[in-house]
Amino acid sequence: MSTSIGQYGASGTLYVLEQAISNLNTQETNLSGEASTGVTSTSYAGLGDNRSAALSLEPQITAVSAWQGSITTAQGTLSTTQTALTQISSMVTTLQTNLLSLSGSLGQSELKSIVSTATSDLATLGTLLNTSSGSGYVFAGTDANDPPVTDPSGLSTSSLAQATSSVVSSLSSSSAASVLEQATALATGTGSNASYSVFSSALSVDGTSASSLQSSAVIGLNDTVSVGMIATQGSDATATSTGSPIRDLIRNLMVVASLGSADTSSTQFSDLISSLQASTSSISTSLTNEEGLLGISQDSLSSQSTMLSTMSTMLNTQLDNAKSADLASVSVQTTAIQNQLEASYSLVASLKSMTLASYI
Repeated sequence: MSTSIGQYGASGTLYVLEQAISNLNTQETNLSGEASTGVTSTSYAGLGDNRSAALSLEPQITAVSAWQGSITTAQGTLSTTQTALTQISSMVTTLQTNLLSLSGSLGQSELKSIVSTATSDLATLGTLLNTSSGSGYVFAGTDANDPPVTDPSGLSTSSLAQATSSVVSSLSSSSAASVLEQATALATGTGSNASYSVFSSALSVDGTSASSLQSSAVIGLNDTVSVGMIATQGSDATATSTGSPIRDLIRNLMVVASLGSADTSSTQFSDLISSLQASTSSISTSLTNEEGLLGISQDSLSSQSTMLSTMSTMLNTQLDNAKSADLASVSVQTTAIQNQLEASYSLVASLKSMTLASYI
């Protein structure tokens, strides 16, 4: 009889009840957590049937977030590039105006002023081409960590400028076409004229090769977009063009900066100015087209960003639904467990108060 009593007392029924109470307390704590956070579980294991949905959704959300970050960086680069390019285009307009003035009858003082402007614009251009954003130099493409122009403030005194000045000084004895062709060959900065390049080694290539250095941004699954402009990008060089609008601009500015002692009344001078006018007009058109392309890229990225934001919201909503607790069900379960706990505590109290007499 005493053994039987022991099995129903502290060493039997009471032990089973205490274990049951412990489990109920754990369930109540979990339900309380669900009620306060609104989430079924912080671990995949606790999500039950919704586990596989959550596992598939979170990588997608991470990918979308990465694409959005890439777009933000690309938009920053494009915006910075657009601002710098606008200032360079303004410089081209000034050069066009000054070249138009040089077509007329100018005194030495007016010529000196135009030469001075071209000289100072070279330094400004070098600085603009070395414009950087948070992700690197915007005109350097994939070589974003290295400045495109090696000595921006020294463009007007560079070996290219000195060689160009030497060529221009022969204008009185050479034809305008010959002077322009020699200046063009020097400005290409490739091949036998590589030593005259004012650009970094990566950008000291022909215009076509430079175009391939354009950086890109991943903006979606298997979806990339080219970002920015390369300082030396363009096409194949000709006798009168380096193939790169920026290189042609540098050449034109250096030629004008070398006209200080030129005979403005000579036929060679007039012919050279006419050639420079045509070249600068072409440069202006090329840069305007580039600004348009940058604007199209910005619009495209904005549309992609909007689409990704919508996708992100949708995916996060699905993930929330997979993780979210059913608060109505939680409330019902909590009430039921609390009732069971009250009953269990009452039963434990009764068992603990029982004596041998209770079994007789």
